[in-house]
Amino acid sequence: MFVSVFRNPPWNENWEIESALNRLKDFYNMPYSHSIVAILEDRIVGFAIGYIEIWFQGKSFYLKEMCIDSTRQRSGIGTKIMDVLSQNLVSQNVNKIYLLTARDSPASAFYDQCGFCYNSKIIMMSKTVQ
Repeated sequence: MFVSVFRNPPWNENWEIESALNRLKDFYNMPYSHSIVAILEDRIVGFAIGYIEIWFQGKSFYLKEMCIDSTRQRSGIGTKIMDVLSQNLVSQNVNKIYLLTARDSPASAFYDQCGFCYNSKIIMMSKTVQ
């Protein structure tokens, strides 16, 4: 599901199954990893995975990946995953969730509807190394 969702627009990422599994296993094996899986008719139709981090302000959750089956998007599954994730994190004294996503994408619109906002104090920077 991860590979097929992220190969399509707006992401257009060329994931192989092995590298996708390794990425998700890395997050699963992180200390304080936390994930939510949505199952419908004995099939995974969505998930969210990330990990809890300690900050000077308390505990934060870094949402590394969230994915909903392409045929099930806009059906409420993502919202339900986010609601359950938030409830679970509150019970673990987490006071903030943060994530990275593509600007002006359907995903950013979804996160906006879930109450996320842009943080003017933080920017993402990258550097290609060779």
